[in-house]
Amino acid sequence: MRRRYSEYILKNFQYKLAALVLSCLFWYIVQGEEILEMNVRIAVKIRTPEGYLIKGPDTRFKDATLRASRVLLGDFSTKTLDATLRLPDGKTGQLRFRIDKEYLKNWDNRIKLTVHDPYLSVFVDTKESKKVPVREYIKGVPADGFIIEKTLIKPNIVTITGLKSELSKIDEILTEPIDVDGISSSKTYDVKLIAKDIPKSGLSIDKVNVSLALGEKKINKKFENIQIEVVGSDYVSVVKPKFVSIVIQGTPGILSFVSKADLEAFVDARDLEPQKKHQKQVQVKIPKETVLIETFPQNATVDIYSQKRLN
Repeated sequence: MRRRYSEYILKNFQYKLAALVLSCLFWYIVQGEEILEMNVRIAVKIRTPEGYLIKGPDTRFKDATLRASRVLLGDFSTKTLDATLRLPDGKTGQLRFRIDKEYLKNWDNRIKLTVHDPYLSVFVDTKESKKVPVREYIKGVPADGFIIEKTLIKPNIVTITGLKSELSKIDEILTEPIDVDGISSSKTYDVKLIAKDIPKSGLSIDKVNVSLALGEKKINKKFENIQIEVVGSDYVSVVKPKFVSIVIQGTPGILSFVSKADLEAFVDARDLEPQKKHQKQVQVKIPKETVLIETFPQNATVDIYSQKRLN
């Protein structure tokens, strides 16, 4: 029985082998000629002329469908198609292009390409640079009793490069938020810059050094009915009004020790002619470590008589 099967298999073996090879070949040809459709993505790389920039990313993506035989589509199953869009020189504003096979390098015309939503809009403008100041973005408040007295930014000027139309809207560059909530001493921070509508590559630097000097919180205190004195005149004189109010500023600790007697208000009557009325600024003397905020009224009328003062 086994011998009979062997003879059957080996009989005309060369013809049987040739038939098998031909069958495989015909199957391969039929399969290769089968028409298929395949969904792919196209990466459109936008190239700008020298001295121009575009708004947004320089690579955009489009969905497309390929239609061709199985053999032709074999290489596209796992890769993204690359297309190059070279923008024309001298044109600015909103430009519109239809993405098709002409932007694909060495495209096989036997493959039918259908791009879904084929139109691509690109905003183009000239490339420019300008210098703008840096401003700190403070978030939160220091500990109770403290204030930020001074801010120092190094460097405080940066150069930005971008679209001409975008740069015209930018007057300053902000830092990232600096959280000062609860701090009670001076601190220094290295912070990144936030450049809205400007790519990171458009900044001359991306970080600055911000030093915050803290001091005690200051308050205002008002003192009423401070008498105005006339100084510097040898003549009898009368001043109107006779009293002013003074507002000074200082830390709560300093102001707690300041009284009305520590303040002086006066007008300087030197070289003023007698028998005349003169408008003069009211000057004041206040304690050290305080700041004058307001004197009301600021001016007074000095009436100089012809009678000499008695020493």
